[in-house]
Amino acid sequence: LQAALLLGSTLALFAVASNSTNPSNNFSSNSPMNVAGNWTITLTSTQGQGTISATADVAQSGQGIGTNGVTTLTGVVGSITVSQSGTNLTGTLTNSIKGVNYNFTGTLSGGNITITGSVACGMGIQSTNIIGTITSTKLHGNYTITRDSACYYPSDAGTLAATKQ
Repeated sequence: LQAALLLGSTLALFAVASNSTNPSNNFSSNSPMNVAGNWTITLTSTQGQGTISATADVAQSGQGIGTNGVTTLTGVVGSITVSQSGTNLTGTLTNSIKGVNYNFTGTLSGGNITITGSVACGMGIQSTNIIGTITSTKLHGNYTITRDSACYYPSDAGTLAATKQ
């Protein structure tokens, strides 16, 4: 679940930046949202791996999620750089402690977000998917982590929640 916490928490932090109240989904006309602040993130496994809760202080620079452009979010465990074009997202999450990069793609449309990320684990590949709904102060959704048999840890699935204090 450690990889899920890192990926889920950072993705949750940029996901809540979306302006999910705009029914037109024309993100290029939205004002950029500032997500800098303190967040609480909880992952609860439905596969018997337990529950993990953590807090993260996040700083933001760049264009701001909710508009076309590039935004970088940084915290103690790493950073995420996301590029947004319309409803499409692409980016990289860097874990500065472990020196690992997660590449991801996704969509952000109204209050719905989907993210697919992957990273090498041992001699295999770990894929992480997040599907959820968002508002300006929280994210709720489900995550699935699929790992090849050559990876060190088992696959997992569960729920993800992030809330800004």
